[in-house]
Amino acid sequence: MNQLLQTNKLKFFRCSNSACNKLFLISPKEVVHGNGNHFCPECFSKPKTHHTIECAACSSIIDFLVIEEGEEVVTYYSQKCTCCTGTVDDEVYLSKINSVETYIHC
Repeated sequence: MNQLLQTNKLKFFRCSNSACNKLFLISPKEVVHGNGNHFCPECFSKPKTHHTIECAACSSIIDFLVIEEGEEVVTYYSQKCTCCTGTVDDEVYLSKINSVETYIHC
């Protein structure tokens, strides 16, 4: 019975990486104390090891880019994404804060 009660406390969440979008189990404590982004086990470490692509309009995580040797992890911003009012083409045009805008081709 105790195990059944504990299982009922777990919740399913969708990975905050919209390119992944996998469902995974998460405890309510992580939801209360989290930062709003919840990553599946495969994507959990990517914000520290990959460039993050984030939508400037709705703050959705669009995807991650592999970093080259010697690069520092940075966040790229798209003006819009498919989670809000944008298109896939909007997601391709990226920029870094305080730098020259860059095209990254998928």
